[in-house]
Amino acid sequence: PGCLQAEGRRAGRSWKAARVRGLYVAWVPAAQHHLSGWERAHKQVNKSWDAPSSMCVCMSPRSETGPAKRFPVGAVDAILQDVLRGYLQEQPYEPGVCREMAKTIAEVIKARVKDLLVPRYKIVVVTHIGQLNEQSMQIGSRCLWDPATDTFSSYVFKNTSLFALANVYAIYFE
Repeated sequence: PGCLQAEGRRAGRSWKAARVRGLYVAWVPAAQHHLSGWERAHKQVNKSWDAPSSMCVCMSPRSETGPAKRFPVGAVDAILQDVLRGYLQEQPYEPGVCREMAKTIAEVIKARVKDLLVPRYKIVVVTHIGQLNEQSMQIGSRCLWDPATDTFSSYVFKNTSLFALANVYAIYFE
């Protein structure tokens, strides 16, 4: 499970490679005295090249998979609620003011989420502010997602003249 193996021939030499959870390794028989450029470059990395069955590690990411600390969605929900209520509670809808307010709110939310000090997460904040005038709106978003590590938080605020939607996407960076 989680392992991809491949074998092949290149310029008369046989090779084997495997990928196990992001770790790439290649085995090259020691009997090959005419090394290719790739093999010469990796011979210096692997000093035991002359062993009967040598292994050369080409790329080794972190040994642990997934975040050490999960993203605190509950704390981010509280931040979204606090910031949107604090900035927009008594704010009437004015297009120019609300455009700048959406940028300001996004920056404040991002700064407060980053203050939580959750390592290795990229934070993306998207805010929308619109007028409440008996109309409806649908807002959607798409991205590449790993459901095991990535998450989001969302909050909708309404007062008498406007609505605001703030989304925080937390994408784990390995």
